[in-house]
Amino acid sequence: MIQYDAQTIGYINLFEKNTGAKVKDCFNEEEFLVFVVQPQNLKKALENHGQKIQRLNLLTKRRIKIIEFNEDPKKFLLNLLYPLKYEIELSDNSILIKTKDTKEKGQIFGREKTNLKRIQGILNKYYKLEIKVV
Repeated sequence: MIQYDAQTIGYINLFEKNTGAKVKDCFNEEEFLVFVVQPQNLKKALENHGQKIQRLNLLTKRRIKIIEFNEDPKKFLLNLLYPLKYEIELSDNSILIKTKDTKEKGQIFGREKTNLKRIQGILNKYYKLEIKVV
C-alpha cells in the first residue's frame, strides 16, 4: 500500500478538484510533480488546451507531468516513454525495448542512465519487470 505525506495528499486533492481526473499515484521527480491518472482520465486532465494544467503549474509552483496508467505493462511503458515511440516486447520477467540506433538508445538511457533508472523505478511500482534495451 502506498502512503503519502500531507503535502502529496494536498497535491492529489488539488489536481483532482481542478481537472476532474482521478489520480492513481503522485510523486516528486526532480523538477516535475508527476501524476499517474486512472485509465481514460488523461483527456479530462488535458481539456481546454491544457489550461487546467497551466493553472496547476502556477498554484503548485511546479511543472506538472501526467502519465496515464494502463493494466497492460507494454502500454504503460509506452505512456512513460511518450512522446518517443518504440517497439516493446514482453517476456517472463522482463520487458524489451527495441531501438533503431544509438541516438534512440541514448534517449532512453539518458546521462549516466538517469532516464532508464527513473523509468524502471516507476514501472517497478506496478509491475515487477526488468527493462532491457537493445
